[in-house]
Amino acid sequence: MALQPDGYLGFVIAPAPMVRALVEDSNIKRKAAYSKEALTNGATVEEMALRSGCRLIAERTVAGEKYQTPSGQWKTREGSAPELDPRCP
Repeated sequence: MALQPDGYLGFVIAPAPMVRALVEDSNIKRKAAYSKEALTNGATVEEMALRSGCRLIAERTVAGEKYQTPSGQWKTREGSAPELDPRCP
């Protein structure tokens, strides 16, 4: 599993059913958090999810970890900054 630019977790390769279920549960909880933030900030759920995805990919991924680029490709982060969505703040 790896971070996607939309703020959710995705799969680089097909996971075992148990892993898929855990990630789906995590993504449901993420959406609930984004919904709450959206209401508080007068934004859409998608805007809050994108902001979170941008921040998490930029600040939390480290060299060697996978992340999804805005074009949908899975990349391994190197020592340089990751490729972020142009809408990232």
